[in-house]
Amino acid sequence: MTRPPLVGADIWEAVMAAAGDRCQCMGACGKKHDPDRTRQQQRCRHHNGEHVAKRGRIALIAMPRDPINEGDFVTAASLPSARLIAMCPECHDAVRRVINRAAKKLPPQEDGLFDAEPYISASAKKQADVGAA
Repeated sequence: MTRPPLVGADIWEAVMAAAGDRCQCMGACGKKHDPDRTRQQQRCRHHNGEHVAKRGRIALIAMPRDPINEGDFVTAASLPSARLIAMCPECHDAVRRVINRAAKKLPPQEDGLFDAEPYISASAKKQADVGAA
């Protein structure tokens, strides 16, 4: 078991207790998490504090259940534990990549504030006409 983060430790511990100290990813990262090759969607096998050969010791991350709508505007410490899930760093990174890839495919938002034609007063038009002559 790894040490909880310094900020929001009580929330993190509640999320880990609800998750059973295991990553709750069920394929949001793009993997099937199917070690038995049964072609069925399963839960990620990484546990909190587990040592993995290429990654080292796994420290699970408490992240929003709906990262698209929660976005980066709120921190996990400001959400109640019911709206958070436990993710291993590998699944967390893959989910962020999926979200960023989808966001790049969206058309740019048009800002209605700057769509209007610029206002030019009548005196400015006269001054521009005089200067052009």
